[in-house]
Amino acid sequence: MRFNHKAILFSSIILGSVAIPAVAATFEVPTSFQIMYVDLQPANNFGGDFKVNVKAGHHQFVVRYNQTIRHGKDSNNFQSQPIIIETKVSKDAVLTLKAPHFYFQRKAKKFADKPDFTIVTADGKKANYHQQMLPLKPGFQPTRNYVQEIRRFEGDTTDGYDAPAPAPKEIADSNEFTMMKFWYNKSDVQTRKDIRIWMIDHSHKPAEAKNEPFNMLKFWYNKASKAQRKAFQVWLLQ
Repeated sequence: MRFNHKAILFSSIILGSVAIPAVAATFEVPTSFQIMYVDLQPANNFGGDFKVNVKAGHHQFVVRYNQTIRHGKDSNNFQSQPIIIETKVSKDAVLTLKAPHFYFQRKAKKFADKPDFTIVTADGKKANYHQQMLPLKPGFQPTRNYVQEIRRFEGDTTDGYDAPAPAPKEIADSNEFTMMKFWYNKSDVQTRKDIRIWMIDHSHKPAEAKNEPFNMLKFWYNKASKAQRKAFQVWLLQ
């Protein structure tokens, strides 16, 4: 049998030039938690509030416990201070934050004051990581620059990092972006949590089917462009 050596050589070159995509590592939290930042960048830049993809290497994840519990017609939100997690991630690692899910407000409040969780690898073993909670600041604080607080907490006083840049004027002035902000601001705490979950899992539904803010926000989010959605996701973390 005769072989076409030129064809074999050409095929080898082609196959050798095909790059195999790198496997991204993942870090995931339950829906009772929220990923706020990855390496001081908004988590949405890496995937979302509950699961992010990162490259191999050392990373800092900032998370917080954030769960709403209903009691009859009332609902209360329990939220911890941001928790800074430092860990080294291998290229194909799958890290998952494991924490209890609460149904009673008393237990949720106790957990929010002092969260107790474990981060495990794909085989269920505890990962190597270091965690510390950002101190509670006294007084009323309608807005906080968490990134600046984290940098100062870690001893970096250069303030070289600014908050995410505001959306470009053409996006900020768009009807879709304006209406998404309007309905989010009009929503209660549970609806805001529901919409954040829905943004990464479109099968998620709120407890109350006739939830006008949720349905209207979903309508405008679906109507928005990719750039408008991205700007809205960044706005949620500001």
